[in-house]
Amino acid sequence: MIETTTSRGREHVCREAGPRVVIVGNPGGRRVALFQESMAALGLAPAVVVPYAELLAGRVALEAFVTEGTILRFESPDRDFDVERALIAAGADEDDESPGASRIGRAEALRLEFDRGRILHPRQWYLGFRGLLRRLDRDRESCPPHIVMNRPDDISIMFDKPTCHALFEAQNVPCPPGLGTPRGYGDLRDRMDRAGINRVFVKLAHGSSASGIVALETDGRRVQATTTVEAVESTSGLKLYNTRAIRRLTDEPRIAEVVDALGRERAHAERWVPKASLAGGPFDLRVVVIGGRARHAIARVGRGPMTNLHLRNRRAEADLVRSRMGPAAWDELMGSCERAAGVVPGSLYAGVDVVVSPGFRRHAILEINAFGDLLPGVLFDGLDTYAAELAAMGVAAGGGSA
Repeated sequence: MIETTTSRGREHVCREAGPRVVIVGNPGGRRVALFQESMAALGLAPAVVVPYAELLAGRVALEAFVTEGTILRFESPDRDFDVERALIAAGADEDDESPGASRIGRAEALRLEFDRGRILHPRQWYLGFRGLLRRLDRDRESCPPHIVMNRPDDISIMFDKPTCHALFEAQNVPCPPGLGTPRGYGDLRDRMDRAGINRVFVKLAHGSSASGIVALETDGRRVQATTTVEAVESTSGLKLYNTRAIRRLTDEPRIAEVVDALGRERAHAERWVPKASLAGGPFDLRVVVIGGRARHAIARVGRGPMTNLHLRNRRAEADLVRSRMGPAAWDELMGSCERAAGVVPGSLYAGVDVVVSPGFRRHAILEINAFGDLLPGVLFDGLDTYAAELAAMGVAAGGGSA
């Protein structure tokens, strides 16, 4: 018998097929639901879901759920405002080795109200999430022997773009030249001038899904920025919102305001690498590396610099890219993805974003994603990403071990 945590408490489900799988996540989230569907398709018992909200509130402890032989999975805490608010509150108690970001107290954080799309204290959110992951990692030490899919420390690293970029450079993973962590617009322009670069991407250090991203270019006189950020003036100051609508800004003071606001939350800047075009638009690739092997892949075709699918961009088959690149260049790209995922060797899987340059011969790794395995409908050797992860751990369809 296993226990499944639901919003109403614990249900007892009389199924014993396969290993015990425990997911730390949000019970009502799409990611958890799709993983459960994949397990059911393999004939496996449903995973136990330990809610982030319960862990943050101290109402449950990880040790109560992990038994000997458990497979432990940490899922994304996104798309739950109560959890977001609790993580920002937790971040108020964490020391910041990169001071300068806007901070609010725990009590003020807990009073935050939902404001659709608003970018709320991303640096403090990250500190709270990292602190929780560190606590859960310590808690694992008192649990019976078990298997973790992605180590909490690795998840923290993958959520820190400047750290990942430094690891790429140290391990000779091809990536865009970096400009560090600019404190604001003036600092960014100084760094661009020193590097002789006139086109850059500026990203929140701990952002995801194109949140807080600016593609900036200048000819030395005029400046233009393409961004997902909407800046709104309010009585309490400038508010930033993440939207699906891509905006083009040409007013330099407004561009400076946006970049300054991102810099206050810790930002990462890198050279804007041109993208090859496919099926009528620029594209990049999301490649999922599992067990050290690049497997599932999809091309994301954009209408501009940002190619994230939730921005109403289009999917295209990775085989179209493979055929344009040829076997040697494609194999080299896959090898770079595997090396990129290898900077976090304690993790079973990672989503890797990679850009292919015009001419389809060169490529560069943009980032790795701790929760980048959400690719519904994309199969490799007949398995979706979740089934392939379980298979890589020796779990076979029908509940047995491979």
